[in-house]
Amino acid sequence: MRAVLFDMDGVLADTESFYNRRRAAYLADVLPDYDGPWDFAGSNDRAIWETIVPDDPALRERLHAGYDAYRSVHAEDYRELGNPDAPAVFEQLKAAGLLVGIASSSEVAAIERMLCETGLDSFVDAYVSGHDVPRHKPAPDVYLACMGRLGVEPCECVVVEDSPTGIAAGVAAGACVVALSQYVAPGTDQGAADACIARLAELPAALGLRA
Repeated sequence: MRAVLFDMDGVLADTESFYNRRRAAYLADVLPDYDGPWDFAGSNDRAIWETIVPDDPALRERLHAGYDAYRSVHAEDYRELGNPDAPAVFEQLKAAGLLVGIASSSEVAAIERMLCETGLDSFVDAYVSGHDVPRHKPAPDVYLACMGRLGVEPCECVVVEDSPTGIAAGVAAGACVVALSQYVAPGTDQGAADACIARLAELPAALGLRA
């Protein structure tokens, strides 16, 4: 093992439920007849809005643009939402000589803001956004791109994910996948992962690292 790659939303920050609540509040005003689904954990922006407005591209584009403005006013506070276990875990990974990467479906600006607000930026060797690769998760593209930036092979990597979509991406990339259940909804299927941990603090032990 040479590198550990992390998803961001639902792993390094408890943002998935925040995103769902924020989106629901917006839709209640602009599309009151919408009746779900509401939980889009692990999905990407394009797929989410195609699900919400499947048959009217012009309306979809208009509502999506409105939501971009809405979320800029109702932004995430990563200082509040950040996983409290992450700093100590990242420090232990770096002390063990491991590379650390982030492969997220979020935009680069969100990744960079999360790293800055949580103080994780000094630990991370590379990060890639799903917006900058040809295919979103569950395709492996974002993980393969991050591995490329780190200069490692898939067999040398552990991926930490939460959603079934993200787990599938890590598996497709050829990495060993550890599922984190810390923030996921009850009943979430994480069975495709190689291992599962309840809290991020358990990761070093799961990787065989000494405290």
